[in-house]
Amino acid sequence: MKNVVVNVAGTGQHHDLSIEVGTSTDDILKQIGLQGYVLSKDSGQHTFGQYENVYAAIDDGEKLYAAAKTDVGEATAEVRA
Repeated sequence: MKNVVVNVAGTGQHHDLSIEVGTSTDDILKQIGLQGYVLSKDSGQHTFGQYENVYAAIDDGEKLYAAAKTDVGEATAEVRA
């Protein structure tokens, strides 16, 4: 087991979790009730894939960050309109 803290961007919320071997991004986001979010470490510099094994990629006590997904293509199209 590893202990992690997940900070939710823009909300001030954080979740203290214990995760097991093989835990994925999807598992973590479901556990804290978030849909439409991505999970990263280092404040977004490395975003994990939806089913990536997060357990293997982090250390015990690490802080992770959840941020809402954005669609750059749609945002660009809205700016041009």
